[in-house]
Amino acid sequence: MVAIPQQQIIAQLATGDAGSTDQKGDALEEVVRATLCLFSGVTLIYKNAKDAAGSCEIDLLLSNNCHPDGLPFLPPYLVIECKNWETPVNAATCRAFTSKLRTFGMKFGLLVAANGITGDAAAKTAAHAHLREEFLLCGLIVIVVTRNEIEALTSTDELLVLLKTKFGRFVMGMGGL
Repeated sequence: MVAIPQQQIIAQLATGDAGSTDQKGDALEEVVRATLCLFSGVTLIYKNAKDAAGSCEIDLLLSNNCHPDGLPFLPPYLVIECKNWETPVNAATCRAFTSKLRTFGMKFGLLVAANGITGDAAAKTAAHAHLREEFLLCGLIVIVVTRNEIEALTSTDELLVLLKTKFGRFVMGMGGL
């Protein structure tokens, strides 16, 4: 277990909130990168990387060596989209993210959406419906983590439980993304 600097994370996000839209997004990206890289075997490959054509950008690409003390249940590459918005992320934005994942041949993505996604998780409506359809059609798994969940974390053990629980609930078609 590694301690997560909770007060530092809260302060960094608050500083981002006081800045521009880009600064707000950068603050969330940095918090997510720093937090996930606390796990053994997880390192940053790219931040704000574009594909060769310059038509597709991802916020974070992390390498996951699947270390037993890290994130062994997740794939070797973690594509992460961060949306530090005051409103839930809508289905169109989720579609754009899942399209990026398919373009890069990925079967897993992490969407860090400050205020979650639109719709009802249990009823599978709006953005929740889109993510479920992507899973049923092509096996694409997208875990959604909120800003409140990140701010509440105090250790990598807590984050591991959160990610495993969300992964399992997603695969089983249960609400609570």
